[in-house]
Amino acid sequence: MIKNLEYLAPFKNDLAWTELSALKEERESWWKRESSKKWLIEEYPNLLVEEKDFSGAWVTVKGQNPPEKVAALEELAKSLCPWKKGPFNLFDIKIDAEWRSDHKWQRIVPAMDSLKDKVICDVGCNNGYFMFRMAHHQPRLVLGLDPVLHMQAQFDLVQNYVSAPGLNFELFGVEHLPLFKNVFDVIFHMGIIYHHRHPIQQLLDIRESLKPGGVVYLETIGIPGEESIALFPEDRYGRMSNCWFVPTMSCFINWAKRARLTNVEILADTPLTEDEQRLTPWCPPPFQSLKASLDEEDPNKTIEGHPAPRRFLIKAYKKKG
Repeated sequence: MIKNLEYLAPFKNDLAWTELSALKEERESWWKRESSKKWLIEEYPNLLVEEKDFSGAWVTVKGQNPPEKVAALEELAKSLCPWKKGPFNLFDIKIDAEWRSDHKWQRIVPAMDSLKDKVICDVGCNNGYFMFRMAHHQPRLVLGLDPVLHMQAQFDLVQNYVSAPGLNFELFGVEHLPLFKNVFDVIFHMGIIYHHRHPIQQLLDIRESLKPGGVVYLETIGIPGEESIALFPEDRYGRMSNCWFVPTMSCFINWAKRARLTNVEILADTPLTEDEQRLTPWCPPPFQSLKASLDEEDPNKTIEGHPAPRRFLIKAYKKKG
């Protein structure tokens, strides 16, 4: 669902509008590549939507429809495999993704500030699962950033039926946050920081794009330990080649503080288990998940011998004034 940037016009004075417009045009051109056509959906099955629910673990859409139309939607959804984030329930098509992302969301909710009427950015939003959960809280606007066509195709498919108000997906990355200055009330930055070479720069960019007094929820994989250190794997961590710095909790907190974020609060420090991340029919072999990343004889270690991943979640603010 290609749209222009006019939904950001109310914030134009705080945006690098010319650069954003050029970036938008360049990213939309990606859909014209031959290799991208497998993700391009020209038409969706016309299904009657009678009920929507963003409040529970499953982002749900219901409606009585002819079985052949529901089957056509299921075939279309399966063509977009693998589904990494979820779960979604579209007309009783249960898309049980690799990640039970509701586990992560439930770790946030007890300490989450009100999202009502807020301007929110979800950095590295994947297919938008968390954006749909945010929609239940009636934000003014949610901007999801993820420079992956496959992810936008999944988001567009779900949003075509959910029609959650105020949600917008752009093929931008965390490196484009400097184009937004003092724009967001809330930023969610979940499972992203360790995939990039410069964790502190990400946090500095987050702080600059928040409004004064704005809040960020930061989530990462981490390792146990009391010292303020980060594992820097020589090659891979849990089979991931795009994993750079894996911090202890104290190191993670210190990153936030060195980026001049304030009132840092620990929300969760939990082991990562197969209840949360595993292969499913919607993310089947030959894709690999948590089990394949751990040592078969010692699940407290990755297959490379590093400490097994934990999930850290913290909350921090940009100073007011």
